[in-house]
Amino acid sequence: MKRLSALFPLIVVAGFVTAGCKKDTGPEEDTYAGTTLYVYSNEGGNYDIYTLKPEDGTLTKVVGTAADEKHPFVFGDKIYFAANDDGDYDIYVANSDGSGRTKVTDLSGDEIQPVVSPDGRYLAFTWGTSGNLKVVLYDLQNNTTVRTFGDDGKTNLSPEFIGNDTLLMTLQDYNGAYSQEPWIYVISADTLVHLSGDNSLQESHWRVRNGKVAYARMGLYGDNPRIAVADFPSLGNVQDVYSHSIRSIYPVWSPDGTHLAVSHSGTCLIVTVDASAGGVTDTLYQKSGAECYTYATWK
Repeated sequence: MKRLSALFPLIVVAGFVTAGCKKDTGPEEDTYAGTTLYVYSNEGGNYDIYTLKPEDGTLTKVVGTAADEKHPFVFGDKIYFAANDDGDYDIYVANSDGSGRTKVTDLSGDEIQPVVSPDGRYLAFTWGTSGNLKVVLYDLQNNTTVRTFGDDGKTNLSPEFIGNDTLLMTLQDYNGAYSQEPWIYVISADTLVHLSGDNSLQESHWRVRNGKVAYARMGLYGDNPRIAVADFPSLGNVQDVYSHSIRSIYPVWSPDGTHLAVSHSGTCLIVTVDASAGGVTDTLYQKSGAECYTYATWK
């Protein structure tokens, strides 16, 4: 089967700091001065992990080797990420400056999209190959897999911890529909619960903050991609806050919870969106001939 790693070239690039094209259309350069958005980009040849300064669009590489690195999740002074050092993707952890790189998982296939529970006990990630992905809950204290979620031959992805005991994720075709819908797993009770998703849509890339969830959704065949915000966990009061002809993915909450940073599949365009009123308020970063993505952390 075709590995995800086959989609990305392996080119050695030295560490660097660069400023891309930033087009200010709103107040973010003042509001979010001094904050840091973690992204990954292939503008240096292969995918590396960077910090992005919203006030001026400056990228600073923090993790970058001959391998591809993506999906940075910041936990304290550590960064968890996916990298294909050995040909397929595994989960690694490093210090905030990229030093002390250590492999955490080494399964057959690709391990991507890491998230860590607030207490540091659990790691969750997406595992498999394209078209056959599952979500794995892993105990970091005991170095053991707790449970794997999703059926074979389906696309199950996008884990997100809600506190220390609950894992939110997307499972496909789990209740007889082709759609991708939200489920939560309560660890202490060993209980999997289906939330009230829309079985006419594919819904994924969940990020929860202060009783709200931001996520990506589109039609079953990839039509009408947009970013939505809803009440959580009821998924009521759904509001589409952003849409684009290019698929929008990985919404990330701003530090004050009023905006979302959003990236776009297959290109390098990162914008901020008003999480209440909707609409673009700023273009944080844009670069032609490259791809760049948000994932989970803006602090």
